[in-house]
Amino acid sequence: MGNELHNLWSGLLANTAVVALLISVWTNFRLQQQDHVRYRGALALGFLFGAGALGVMAIPIHTASGSFIDLRVTVIGVSGFLGGPVAGIVTALVAAAYRISLGGSVTLAVGLTTIGLSLAVAIVSYWQREGRLPGVESCVGLSAALAVSAVLPSAFVGTTVAIATEIWFPVMTLVFATSLMASLAVANELRRRDAERRNYMYQRVIDSLPEALNVKDTEGRFLLVNPATAALMHADSPESLLGKGDADFYPPDIAKEFRAAEECALRVGRPVVAEQRVKHLDGGEAVLSTLKSPFTDNSGNVIGLITHNRDITEQKRLEAALARSDRRAAEALSNISDGLVMFDKDLILVFCNERYRSMFAKTADLRVPGTSAAAILYASIARGELVGIAPEDARQWVTEAMKRLRQAGTVQFPLADGRWIESRTRPTEEGSCFVICSDITETKRHEIELECLNKKLLVLAETDGLTGLLNRRAFDAVMEAEIAKLRVDGGNLSLLMVDVDHFKRFNDNYGHGAGDVCLKTISECLRGSARRLSDRAARYGGEELALILPGADEQAAVSIAEDFRARLRDLQIPHTGSKRKIVTGSIGVATAKGSARYTDATRLIAEADQALYAVKEGGRDGVKLWEPGSLRVVRNS
Repeated sequence: MGNELHNLWSGLLANTAVVALLISVWTNFRLQQQDHVRYRGALALGFLFGAGALGVMAIPIHTASGSFIDLRVTVIGVSGFLGGPVAGIVTALVAAAYRISLGGSVTLAVGLTTIGLSLAVAIVSYWQREGRLPGVESCVGLSAALAVSAVLPSAFVGTTVAIATEIWFPVMTLVFATSLMASLAVANELRRRDAERRNYMYQRVIDSLPEALNVKDTEGRFLLVNPATAALMHADSPESLLGKGDADFYPPDIAKEFRAAEECALRVGRPVVAEQRVKHLDGGEAVLSTLKSPFTDNSGNVIGLITHNRDITEQKRLEAALARSDRRAAEALSNISDGLVMFDKDLILVFCNERYRSMFAKTADLRVPGTSAAAILYASIARGELVGIAPEDARQWVTEAMKRLRQAGTVQFPLADGRWIESRTRPTEEGSCFVICSDITETKRHEIELECLNKKLLVLAETDGLTGLLNRRAFDAVMEAEIAKLRVDGGNLSLLMVDVDHFKRFNDNYGHGAGDVCLKTISECLRGSARRLSDRAARYGGEELALILPGADEQAAVSIAEDFRARLRDLQIPHTGSKRKIVTGSIGVATAKGSARYTDATRLIAEADQALYAVKEGGRDGVKLWEPGSLRVVRNS
């Protein structure tokens, strides 16, 4: 009896030792099961546990009834539970091959079935984990299932109650206990490895950060430091900071300021953001944007402080430079002679200089950031700043003005006080727009003066200096224009050619001064004989005058000629060199109807001149009308 008990415990301890050794080897060698070596690691794990299965099967436990038992199901189960189907199958195949080599008939079938059941239990348990770390519940479930699989095949080979009592329960107890021990050990190791892996990743992340990150205890001593922190503090390495505080690297006043910020964060129990200026012991300076956040243990007690420092020295330098540039730009914009305004994509005023506001005094209170362009325009109309816009047209005018702000262009408009403003709009790609307003009052005044002067010059260029009538050049231009119109529109065009009778004698008798006065008087008389605004009187040359009568037929033209002749005689201008002792005139009349005969004015002028010549040949002081083939004398006195 003592010898049997000794053999039982020896076998039990030997099998347990093999399982423990197997777990120890796996723990220390850390066979990889991830990434590109996943299946290679699973195969290696399978063969490792296959060797373990051979070990426990080679030193079985001898029972009093002469049966042999071992912990192969534990080894196979843990292999599949840990490494998945690949590892489990490899371990099971190794165990099955060894069992086949031992021979037997009934016992071989039972042994192989036991191996298959334990493999199935392991794979199912692995799938149930779904990649999660195994917990106590899954370990207990695995161990119980393996215990059942260890004895279940024996139930089908005629096992008696005595054998079941003597073998099944001890075997199930042994398998359950060893499987639970092994699976729990594996689970703990997996959790330890996962924590180690996560810690490694955290450390790599912290070390890779380009900005300073460190952890201190509640007393301000460094517990964790990344290389960026060491570089910021001018330390030799992150390790040289561990266990030290800010006072070891900064002047006392700076270190005291930092510690006060840390104590504040620890006291309030929440993150604190601050901007800190750093001065190193070597004289170097920097500006930091600092975040200090307390961290706690599982019980919620504050055990330290996490600090993140970002060096913003260069950013601050650029901000200061930008601020200086903005001030200079604002000063420049305020001092320019033009008004400048900017509207955003919704046509809301976002910026304007003082010159712009001073240009529009009546609405200056509205021309500030935040006011819409539409509100400014409506107010400018309502307050009488903009002129020439009827109240009923205000909406349409504002709508059109808003559209113009979306397009590049230039607009000139008058204000109620007489000033003229020119606005130049320049849209941007983002939808906003710049408008530059210039006071062009002086320019506009010069333009108007120049326009008036040009008109005067044009009149002078077309006017005879003595008589005030059209000069010969203007006469020719008007005649050509009227002939061209006649050819297009049809109708009539009449021409009166007037010659002052014996005007040379008048000059000889009374002098050229008197002659000029006489000619001016006759010219006024001729101008007064015109009946339409379109009738134009001209000085054709010397004492010869002309009257252009657009639209007048022969009858109307002759009537006007007779009227002028009578008016001239009624003036009773003395002329001793004339037969009638007063100034008289000879008038030739010609009328052109819409006809292809008149390609230019030359023909009509020649016809009127022929009629005039006929009057002079007939004794002067008369009117003659030119007709094709003959000259009809209207009146000759």
